[in-house]
Amino acid sequence: MKELNEKVYKIIGACLEVHRVLGPGLPVEFYKKSLEVELENKKLAFESEKSIEVKYKELTVGNLTLDFVIEGEVILAIRSQDQLLDTEVQQILRCLSFMNTPMGVLVNMGQGKIQYKRILPSRQQSSSGLSHQNQGREIRKDSHYRSQPMRFTGRTRESNPIR
Repeated sequence: MKELNEKVYKIIGACLEVHRVLGPGLPVEFYKKSLEVELENKKLAFESEKSIEVKYKELTVGNLTLDFVIEGEVILAIRSQDQLLDTEVQQILRCLSFMNTPMGVLVNMGQGKIQYKRILPSRQQSSSGLSHQNQGREIRKDSHYRSQPMRFTGRTRESNPIR
């Protein structure tokens, strides 16, 4: 976990540097291109615009594009807007379970002061090792009950619950 935290500190440092140089309110593509340069300078291996499949009962229903996956351990999402929304945090949590990565970072460069959230999966999700597609529940075939949609829960680095 210590090595992971060191990587996250480097990632946040790269984001702070890009925001310091470019300032707030530019299109998000400018920040992404600048971050590619800054991540290379910090010698962090990354994939940009990584596409992942979203499946529903073994059927691929679409693809999600992640801004960055850094060293296979951290998902980095970049935004340039007024404020971060809870739905964006929920999306990062979903991506963490799809990719089986331990941490996500959501960054907003749209304001005068940079905003970022370190997002960790809930202890239940991370310790169980179960993927989103298989939650370890036994489903009765003769049941007429509709299964409840899964709501992802997690916590930010500051231990604030996400609902």
